[in-house]
Amino acid sequence: MSNTETPRYATMDCDDCEAYYWDAIAPEMQANGFDPDHETPTYSWLNRNYPGFVKHLSRQFDWSPSDFYDEYGIPPQQDAEESVFAFVEHDATREAIENYLEELADRRGRAESTVSTRRSILRQYLMTYEQVNDTTDLLSPLLNVSEASDEMDRVADTFDVLRQRDDALTTLAAKRKYVQEVRQFYKHQFSFGPAQYNPLDDLETRFGWDKTPDWDNPSLNANQVRTLYEAADTSVDRFIVVGVCGWGLRPSEVAALHMRQLPDSLDPLDDPYIQFEDGERKNGPGTVTMLTGLDVLRERISALTEREDWNGHLLPSTSAAEGHITTETVNTRFKRLARTADVTVHGETPTPKYGRRFWYTTYTRAVERVATRVSAVAEEQGSEDASVVLENYLSEEERRQRRREEMRDDLDKLFEVVGKTADEVTDTFENVDR
Repeated sequence: MSNTETPRYATMDCDDCEAYYWDAIAPEMQANGFDPDHETPTYSWLNRNYPGFVKHLSRQFDWSPSDFYDEYGIPPQQDAEESVFAFVEHDATREAIENYLEELADRRGRAESTVSTRRSILRQYLMTYEQVNDTTDLLSPLLNVSEASDEMDRVADTFDVLRQRDDALTTLAAKRKYVQEVRQFYKHQFSFGPAQYNPLDDLETRFGWDKTPDWDNPSLNANQVRTLYEAADTSVDRFIVVGVCGWGLRPSEVAALHMRQLPDSLDPLDDPYIQFEDGERKNGPGTVTMLTGLDVLRERISALTEREDWNGHLLPSTSAAEGHITTETVNTRFKRLARTADVTVHGETPTPKYGRRFWYTTYTRAVERVATRVSAVAEEQGSEDASVVLENYLSEEERRQRRREEMRDDLDKLFEVVGKTADEVTDTFENVDR
């Protein structure tokens, strides 16, 4: 079947969907700058070009595109990072990019999620640059300042195509973030390599992107979080809501959470926390206290212990190379749940970022209340700023404990386990070998 024909999706079984993906969708991806052997299309691109296919996956199999990719091991070479820049014919450019990414990971200690994002953006930028300018040589034009004007034009032409092609570059904040990611590579070449200038200087001004963007994402409120949770009819969706809204985790962190990161006890009196090691979190090693949702976590573990081949991930995937579901799957399930629950923010379907911001908003209010409650002590000490008392008269452990108590008050009863009793899931957790 040609990708120009309108297929009868209703007649497709699972294997037909896989065949259609490779016969019709993959060639169209390649024509639009994607590499089907190493990446999947963005959801917005797939839904724009093949909306019937997306709807068929959802209606017939209850799959998101990510579920479909996981089921059939798409892309087939998803862990072959050394092949990501194989298309770059200019050896010096390819080596410069790979050395830059390696330095980010090894010398600067950036988290793998940060390096992966930078790698993906640079790959997309370079592929588009090649299509627009018929070369993958990013370095030679940088050796002579006299070429700066022409090279800046070539870069601007590349961004003209990028902003029209990539649906992710729709907001001012997203555009500026993308420019900054690419600029850092050029900055590295200018600071430590042969480059005589940075061709992305003043690019925002040229495109009218030099206004101050609104970087903040809107936040869900407590009622909306509770509504989302009540609409979740599986332990997976309840776990995602708790992880994002109750613990303040990133979608990638929820997707990859493993039993080894959990403590031996999930008793609230023990202040249980999630332990992140180096490379597991964008902002480095650390801990996240689980102030709520412990019953939901126990429920999830109880459901997984029935599997003989469980690998320890709280959201496992048998087909994904990493052993757990993808970040995109978490995003998709969260948005699907929001649509089911009819929860919107400013008329739009919220993403996990809205839920994570709920956690931060709740945390900020808790800190403010703690400061208010010690204001009387501040007055007695002759201080006009309650934060002085927080810093000078309370230990870090006391400050942390008061914040936790305030947070628990805010989060109380938002997340209650559905199904098994707390005693049943507690017994299951205590018998799990981590």
